[in-house]
Amino acid sequence: MTSPDPRTPPTPTSTSSAYSRDMAERLAFGTPFDPTPQDSKKVQELLTGSLALPPNPTWSMPAEITWYENPFKEPNWVAQFHMLRWLDPLRRQAQKGRHELIDLWLSIAESWIEKNPPGKGRANYSWADMIEAARAMTFTFALPVIEDLRPEKLPPLLHSIEQHGEWLAEPSHIRTGNHALQQHQGLLVIGAVLRRPEWIELAVSRSETMLRESYDDQGVNEEGAVQYHQINFLWWRTLRRRILLATGSAPDAFDRIEKAPLAMAHSTRPDGRYELIGDTEEFTPRGLGHAAIDYVSSSGTKGIAPRDRIAVFDAGYIYGRSTWGDRRQKFADASFYSLRFGPQNRIHGHADGMSLTLWAGRESLLVDSGKFAYDAKDPYRAHLLSRASHNSLSVAGVEHDRTISVELTASGQHDDFEHYRFEDRGYAGTVLTRHLLISLQWGVALVIDEFVADQEITVNQSWHLAPTASHRKETDTVVVRTAANELRLSWPEGTVTPKIVRGSRAPFQGWFSPTWRVIEPTRVVETSSIGIQGRVVTALSFTAAKEPRPVSVSMEETDQGLHLQIARADTDAFSALVTDTDAVLVRGEQTAADLSHVLR
Repeated sequence: MTSPDPRTPPTPTSTSSAYSRDMAERLAFGTPFDPTPQDSKKVQELLTGSLALPPNPTWSMPAEITWYENPFKEPNWVAQFHMLRWLDPLRRQAQKGRHELIDLWLSIAESWIEKNPPGKGRANYSWADMIEAARAMTFTFALPVIEDLRPEKLPPLLHSIEQHGEWLAEPSHIRTGNHALQQHQGLLVIGAVLRRPEWIELAVSRSETMLRESYDDQGVNEEGAVQYHQINFLWWRTLRRRILLATGSAPDAFDRIEKAPLAMAHSTRPDGRYELIGDTEEFTPRGLGHAAIDYVSSSGTKGIAPRDRIAVFDAGYIYGRSTWGDRRQKFADASFYSLRFGPQNRIHGHADGMSLTLWAGRESLLVDSGKFAYDAKDPYRAHLLSRASHNSLSVAGVEHDRTISVELTASGQHDDFEHYRFEDRGYAGTVLTRHLLISLQWGVALVIDEFVADQEITVNQSWHLAPTASHRKETDTVVVRTAANELRLSWPEGTVTPKIVRGSRAPFQGWFSPTWRVIEPTRVVETSSIGIQGRVVTALSFTAAKEPRPVSVSMEETDQGLHLQIARADTDAFSALVTDTDAVLVRGEQTAADLSHVLR
């Protein structure tokens, strides 16, 4: 007798009646499950015992996996390892004719199933936190090729998929944020493929409820990080497509995610990259099928620019730029700033209330902290999450209560400047306020920080500079130089004594993380005020480095409010008046009385 050709699949058996082959095939899409040009390379690596789970290093697999493995002491790696999505290139290549690859897929999947019964996995969260949902989809999408090539292996796999469905149907197992989204998606896929309409209905109902809570009417997601606004947009859009395939229609609530790209466009700097707000890394938005995203990712050569130059989002984000690009200034040459307020306990957010970032002359001048990693026990991660790592105010020795929402109590947009007032009660017994007046057109900003406390405290003001910046101290001024720009931070004479901190570990200060597990020392300009109340006035002047322009600032209390004067070089002057609720900034020297008439 001749042996059967291993390239010829056996005739499918009646096991196909145990599941919907059509659903298993039609739902098998999405970033982890779509074919890629790298599939052959990944398969070859697996055949030689190498496993790459970016952004982690490559790992050499043992002959027998125990499922206790954690070679890099990295939670992210363990999570990806137990998701088993890294098996999918084997499935995809087996479907293309390399039938023998399904045996490696099966040996690893069967090993996992045997050693990780429901709720008793060998990793702490192998049955939790969306890991089980990703693995369930990996198993489910392999059913057709296993039925074709190794039908006798189908029943145990179907049983495991059913166990995953029962696990995901249990309300106590559902997490929050995008992890819950993936759990709902996993249950939907299982329900559709195993013909369990009650699971489909439950998954759709949960998704609709979560979507209404996760996105506001402006299309901003709850996660607290710009990068996750994009990630969630893509995930929710994928879930919507799967719901349409499984049920024929999707809830109307899904319409609100279509507003999300506009907010993402506003959060993009003039270099075409997202500002590093919350758990965000340096990367460029693109390929989202939206005109505004096409515009910002092409430096204004494609798509359509957003209508507004300034955008205030109720979820706690403010973005401003000098232009979206016109005859006077190209998109890439624009100046840009971001501000944060609102809830401080977002899933991927930081304690960044009242924080300012600043971009001008094609460079970052004031930076946000970045993500680094997800291990909360890591001291760098803990610092980058904290208020002290942002361009804001912090109270020394006191933990900020992240359940408190930082309030935007006033805002005004004018032809030449914008004004914002924030209030923060996140430090027990203390009220912090910040007025910001900023003009990108003039390259100047005024920050008035105040505090009132029920006992003596130390309040620190921090300004985090780009890692490549240098500095020098002048009287009441710190001059910051980058490749092409100059930023001057100035204070009224004798009011503060600024110090520079860079790459300190005791205490942690002066660190920046542009990408995963990359940490860079950077200069931080700090001032401190001690008392039960106090005020720090800071003037920021940002101009081209080839045009150094010394700055001085003065202030006086008047019946009309706090009167401020900024002198820049010999011929440039600005005047401001700040009251409890309003403020005005003009070019030239004007009295408080004159400015009060403008406020009226």
